[in-house]
Amino acid sequence: MIGDALSDVAREDTSMPAQPPLPADPDDEDPVGVRYPNTARIWNYQLGGKDNFEIDRKASDAANAMVRALGVPDGADTAVESRHLLQRMVDYMLARGVRQFLDLGSGLPNMANTHEIAHRVAPDARIVYVDSDPLVSTHAAALMAGPDVVTLRADLREPEQVLGDQQVRDLLDFGQPVGLMFMNVLHCLWDREDPWAIVGQFRDAVVPGSCLAISHMTDAAHPEAADGLFRISQELHWNTPLISRGRAYVDRFFEGFTLAEPGLVAPAQWHPELDNPLRDRPDDEGEEAPVLRLIPPGPPGDDLGVAWHLCGAGVKN
Repeated sequence: MIGDALSDVAREDTSMPAQPPLPADPDDEDPVGVRYPNTARIWNYQLGGKDNFEIDRKASDAANAMVRALGVPDGADTAVESRHLLQRMVDYMLARGVRQFLDLGSGLPNMANTHEIAHRVAPDARIVYVDSDPLVSTHAAALMAGPDVVTLRADLREPEQVLGDQQVRDLLDFGQPVGLMFMNVLHCLWDREDPWAIVGQFRDAVVPGSCLAISHMTDAAHPEAADGLFRISQELHWNTPLISRGRAYVDRFFEGFTLAEPGLVAPAQWHPELDNPLRDRPDDEGEEAPVLRLIPPGPPGDDLGVAWHLCGAGVKN
């Protein structure tokens, strides 16, 4: 049971391994992967979406119960804060003249997607969403179709597959700056998969002036909870690990980029002055309300927010 597995996980004292376990045998009877929790569907659930299954909700609730028991903000706050961060990072890149975006490991369509944020400022902005999950690709193609939007089912761990795809080459002009978005995805890769080299291959494919945005789980603020989340993802057989990394490891992703101010910080600290939530529905007084609920500010002097992630943006040298 989930509760028993959670108790066992919480008691274990193991560190995060650098490589994945042996892969499970292919299961032709479960091509969508509904037998085990799925990270993209769990994220969707945390944001209040409906594209998830009971197995995902149980795993999410177990993880949230664990972190709350440690006095740590849970995944729902983390997910919402990360979505507000996405808005600020996209708007930051737009202000630098970026008009095309490669959103890697984009996950299920949720509220306030990259193209929705970009198009309110630059209707001609072009966006490619990349994800390897078949359910993600199906939903994205149906919900985010448009003349300047491409949804591609491909594995970001194979950059040449993404960069060489004809749809990508037709939509994006790699002679002009591109915004590379790795939001909440690199911590789903094992060290052995060398996520730093993966980011480097995408970096090498874009011109100077291109931007890189990263949000990555860290154990800096909540080490016990971060380790517990990793172990839960393994105990309950999530489709990806949740690997928190320290500041030095996250900083390595920005090799070849100039890290913009304020550097690597918690999401709440990254350009809060750019906060301009996407609004698309009237509230009770007839005014437009935010698509996502707002995260209330913490007590005076506490500007870390939920502090599960380190985030930053860089400009290619």
